Amino acid sequence: MTERIPFTRSNRDGPALHPAVPLPRPSAENLLRVQRIRWNDDLLVIAAAGEIDLATAGRLEQALRGRLPAATVLDLSEVGFLGVAGLRVIESAAVRARAERRTTGVVAEARPVLRLLHLFGSETQIPVYRRLDHAILEVSNQ
Repeated sequence: MTERIPFTRSNRDGPALHPAVPLPRPSAENLLRVQRIRWNDDLLVIAAAGEIDLATAGRLEQALRGRLPAATVLDLSEVGFLGVAGLRVIESAAVRARAERRTTGVVAEARPVLRLLHLFGSETQIPVYRRLDHAILEVSNQ
């Protein structure tokens, strides 16, 4: 026999929700913010903040499309979650950069992001940095 959730009337602050009731998922725009920052003529920084998963990976992919300068740094220092779909976007961008003889680097510091990069061996193909200033210095000089 299952226990029923008792019906509770709303109070003056709005309806009372039971903790088991899931809240609606925010839109992709609210889950991930992506900004293209032209550092100089030869360097583009793409800064992402939020979560990169199947629902938001397209936003990152859009920022990595088109004509890119000689060096690109993908700043994931404000990303709290990186899913496999996002990792595939990053790897595809790195493959494209190598084919076009451009350099790419990734900045990451959150454990879930670093863990996925490590588990898939991505850090052996794409240089990963803990700080943006180090990435800019290294990627610009390659």
